[in-house]
Amino acid sequence: MKGLSILAATLALSSYALALPKLWDSTLYKKADSTKVGYLGVYWTTANESVYLALSDNSNPTAFKSINSGKPIVSPTLGTKAVRDVSIIEGVGDAAGKYYIIGTDLDIDTTNWSQAVRTGSRGIFVWESTDLVTWTNERLVTVEDETAGMVWAPDAVWDPSKGQYFVHWASQFYAEDDTNHSGNPTTTTILRYAYTNDFKTFSKPETYIDLKTATTIDLAFLPVDDNTFVRFYVNGNSSSPVVEVSKNGLFGDWAAPSGSVEDSSSFEGPYPFWDNAQEGKAYLLCDRVGSDPGLAAWESTDPVSGAFSPVSSTDITFMRHGSVLPVTQEQYDALAAL
Repeated sequence: MKGLSILAATLALSSYALALPKLWDSTLYKKADSTKVGYLGVYWTTANESVYLALSDNSNPTAFKSINSGKPIVSPTLGTKAVRDVSIIEGVGDAAGKYYIIGTDLDIDTTNWSQAVRTGSRGIFVWESTDLVTWTNERLVTVEDETAGMVWAPDAVWDPSKGQYFVHWASQFYAEDDTNHSGNPTTTTILRYAYTNDFKTFSKPETYIDLKTATTIDLAFLPVDDNTFVRFYVNGNSSSPVVEVSKNGLFGDWAAPSGSVEDSSSFEGPYPFWDNAQEGKAYLLCDRVGSDPGLAAWESTDPVSGAFSPVSSTDITFMRHGSVLPVTQEQYDALAAL
């Protein structure tokens, strides 16, 4: 009887678990994926701050070639009418089958860097698509209050512990009574975050990384599993992208691994992605700072070690700070036909 009671209880619990809403898929962060044949690169250009697309295939993941005859897939019509630091995010949960592109609202040609951190846009550009070809529902969502000087380099990662997107960006803040932001800022450039399910409404933003004496910007994550993440960001005290690893979630114990991104001095805008074919292999794209900007690529067969070596066989300097999405054959063909 005791055994039957245990069995009955187990079955009851199993039925209850099956009835619960599934907040995330344990295979969400599967690395090698035989259903994917290539990669969609999303980027902007110095000459035209709009959203552009490029493709590469599994034989050479970092060898991106522009598509759509080199023309933008979408150009912003709101805010400053210029976008940079663009990131593509795949829909999860209720948003499965949908894709989002988000980016920074900044036209540096109409301002300067000193003013841009004081009176810049406090919004994030958002576009949506269900086929990666047609992008609609443009919006500029304000995520910070009036004490913020700007919102730069937004990106997002799915947080399995919350069942929501963890959206992050860089901001600098000023005193409440300094409404013109003409005085000294109350913070350096720090990394902030909020949660969303739909990129329309966001939770109240909070601070994620504040180094106090150094700026932080351009955060991106490489999810390894539901608990392990590798994060990359730019630290004002370092000339190369910072690499850190947590094995207990986005708010876990972050530590610098033994490896580093080789020959990455004067690069920013790091963005990592997994190889579709080779389990455990990853790539990192970074944007060169200075008079000769453009993306370069690195690779690693052990990204948790932090060790990434340069990929010298491809030239993707036509791309600026962007992101990558693995695509199926059907998606690849539709995009290649643009």
